[in-house]
Amino acid sequence: MDCISDKIFKNKKFDRTKLLKFGFVQRKSAEKHTFYYTEKILDNQFDLIVCVNGEKKVDTKLLDSSSNDEYTLHLMEDAQGTFVGDVRKAYECALNIIAENCCNNTFFIFPQSNLITDFIKEKYGDLPEFLWDKFPGHGVFRNPKSQKWYAVILRVDKSKLDKSSKGEVEILNIKLDNSEIEDLLKVKGFYPAYHMNKKSWISILLDGTVNENKIMNLLEKSHVFSEDKRKMKKG
Repeated sequence: MDCISDKIFKNKKFDRTKLLKFGFVQRKSAEKHTFYYTEKILDNQFDLIVCVNGEKKVDTKLLDSSSNDEYTLHLMEDAQGTFVGDVRKAYECALNIIAENCCNNTFFIFPQSNLITDFIKEKYGDLPEFLWDKFPGHGVFRNPKSQKWYAVILRVDKSKLDKSSKGEVEILNIKLDNSEIEDLLKVKGFYPAYHMNKKSWISILLDGTVNENKIMNLLEKSHVFSEDKRKMKKG
């Protein structure tokens, strides 16, 4: 497992135009969205090969230039020594440059989380605020006019929602009428609000279980609670 690559590209999305501009090529025999890039690193001692498939998937390979054998020691945390350290540093540097030049930042890990974020940005012009250093994956959306929260995307272990399940997931907390919350809790993908008032808020699993259109319709209802009621009455 390439933990270095996973960390560097974790919240990144590849941009086709940027890939081509940087020097990636699309081979005729390759899939439509597959691009390749090669680079000499560490004084030409190694060939770095990077394959990007779609917006998120990336595979890397490091080959010894003299033997053409694959080198993997730089991926082993317990591998120590000056040489392997230099290889690891050069590898990280090359991938960071690719990330900076070929990717757009995504705020969250899961595709549905970023789709919801794009919807909020397009409809309300709001971006997530990351308020807690200890919880970098927790993003808050607030109405700038009232400063009230209307959505929160959280990264949690699924066991927090369902004790019989495990694994990292992202959830969306929104505010709704209590009667609607009671009905939705009977539907797959909806849970009692994590870390918020369970009478007023509800958590939605962002793994595709719940249709995006349904989530966005509910999010619009949540946004209404953040609007300045006095201004609404005057209007």
